[in-house]
Amino acid sequence: MAKPLLITLLPSADVDLGRWLLSHYGVTYTERPHAPIFHVLALKFWGVGADDYPLFMREGKKFGGIDKLLPMLEAEATSALKLLPDQDREAALYQEVHDLEHYARWDMGEAVVNWSYWNLLKYKSVVCPSITTDVPWYEKLTCLLAFRVIRALMYKGLKLDQTAADAALQKIYAGWDKFDQILSDGRQYLVGDRLTFADLALATSGGPMILAQGYHGMLPNHALCPVFMQKVYQDLRQRPTGRFIQRIYDDHRASQLLCVKPGLLS
Repeated sequence: MAKPLLITLLPSADVDLGRWLLSHYGVTYTERPHAPIFHVLALKFWGVGADDYPLFMREGKKFGGIDKLLPMLEAEATSALKLLPDQDREAALYQEVHDLEHYARWDMGEAVVNWSYWNLLKYKSVVCPSITTDVPWYEKLTCLLAFRVIRALMYKGLKLDQTAADAALQKIYAGWDKFDQILSDGRQYLVGDRLTFADLALATSGGPMILAQGYHGMLPNHALCPVFMQKVYQDLRQRPTGRFIQRIYDDHRASQLLCVKPGLLS
């Protein structure tokens, strides 16, 4: 394999987190994005599980998911690039980073996924660019021709309905409340005085709720979204957490993209 390979589910927040980590650590790679449902087949082809994305492969080794990718990259990184405090010398800071990134990705982040998919999948013209940009032609064609089938499978797989979406939005607001409170003292970063994994986790998991500029997966066009979604995006964008997320993208993502593809910019 001439160059490290990243297998992705195109719009996933953890996938964008994986892209960001690889760029942060200066790792060049080739990305092969897939549409929802098809990404499961791709992961199976490479001999890993349905949840092992983004899948990073280098020199015959496979790292499926962020929790396998990050330790490998951290072990190779210089001290200036490390995103995790030393687990022995800075145990309290390490635990704080872990707790915040876990909350951002799994508690609030799962709610972002559920609310976004339930609502956006109702609007084919709005969501299709987010799930088909740069995927193989046959995946794009299938998504366009069999969109209702893809939508039904995603709703079933994620166990989505209006009740679940409403509960998800409340969890998102609770997450914003939590991080607004943390940021109320004027700190520049969530933990300590430098960028950590917690900042990137919040930025990528919360980014879809403000349609963050710099998110390297395709987010929907704000102007094409239904009015009620535009209002949610606008309200969250103006709050401290929303402003923090965009600043982290502006200050630490910029044009960092070491993928050989021309990018998946929103």
